[in-house]
Amino acid sequence: MSKKLLNFSPFQWIWDETERVDFEQWRGSFVKNFIPHRYSHYCKIMHPIHKDLSITDKNLLWSQFSPDDEIVYGSRERISFKDLALNYNLKYTKEFSSRTIINLHGISGPRYLLFPAEGTLDGETLQALLPILQSFTTGSCYFQYDLVAVNSYSEKHGNGYLYYGDLGEVSALSESADHIGTPNYWWPENRDWCLHTNHDLDFTLFGGSIQMIQKLKDDDSLEIIEVDRETRVDPKADVKNESGNR
Repeated sequence: MSKKLLNFSPFQWIWDETERVDFEQWRGSFVKNFIPHRYSHYCKIMHPIHKDLSITDKNLLWSQFSPDDEIVYGSRERISFKDLALNYNLKYTKEFSSRTIINLHGISGPRYLLFPAEGTLDGETLQALLPILQSFTTGSCYFQYDLVAVNSYSEKHGNGYLYYGDLGEVSALSESADHIGTPNYWWPENRDWCLHTNHDLDFTLFGGSIQMIQKLKDDDSLEIIEVDRETRVDPKADVKNESGNR
């Protein structure tokens, strides 16, 4: 069973090897603000997006519904972001995300799209990731939860919770009533890879070797977009598609 650590020093390397966001002269958030600089390759692991097959009007927007309206969902079918880009005649950029589609429509996305969850990996993606990560991992791993992901907090520091244990125990952590979803950061003792799920993003950032990225891309159940440290990831990141649709 994973052990909760009172000493938060194992997390220090992430602070040391990432760049702080410049909020005073903000020009966006980038991979380098979240994933340490030591890796040769980086990618976005896209959280699944689905179509509600009961909605036939593709022009109907979520913003056209009142908060008091009862929303009835029909059967769903997964659609890739790559196919969405094709459907909307958009570029499948490194910055592409569900926000590209939302920004295209103004303040909300189309009602027929069921957008991914932010801040946590879904169960299907988690189960696809684990065997790939395990094949590249020896020893135990660290798992960190931000303050916004814990249901109650009594630690003296404000860094959230940090756990240490076997990689496979991430599933039990994500099901615990102490947290909301999967950890925000996880990495092995040798720091060969690092995974980050941010509460403002509906995809997960990953840094590792070219071999790991290729294994992720080889899994048909995952949608992987290769990025670099300078790739912008905030909700207004996809400027190429935004400028092309003004």
